[in-house]
Amino acid sequence: MIALGARNAILAQYQALSKNHLKVSSAVAKPNARGHRNDTLPWFWSMDVARDAEANNWMMEFYRVHWLWSKALKDCWEEEVELIRSEANWTKNFFKFKAHFWANKEESSGDASANQCQACYAARQSIIYGRLRDHCYKEFEEE
Repeated sequence: MIALGARNAILAQYQALSKNHLKVSSAVAKPNARGHRNDTLPWFWSMDVARDAEANNWMMEFYRVHWLWSKALKDCWEEEVELIRSEANWTKNFFKFKAHFWANKEESSGDASANQCQACYAARQSIIYGRLRDHCYKEFEEE
């Protein structure tokens, strides 16, 4: 098309084809087939040449199936984002709980010499979990 001297508007509409654009989609024939979760349609399927979707029920079904696949994929990613945010909060809360738990253990150990080892261990654990908690709060800040 470049050699033919096509205008920029036409060149923007028609993109370069590659071999993977020309694969046949089995979306309508086998809508529940495995391995098509992340499939997307090549750019030329969105051109709607002469309203082919309105004139042909098969094409309308083809577009409908691919639209549903795309929506399901979008929904999966939104759910994944929500789960990651929740896991970040659970991790922060866990480290906060453990830091508090070991700080309480340190305080309840008392001053007896037999409990000094336990108090030192509890103090060290409290510091470790406090640092992990602080690191989580720093790394998982909402933007």
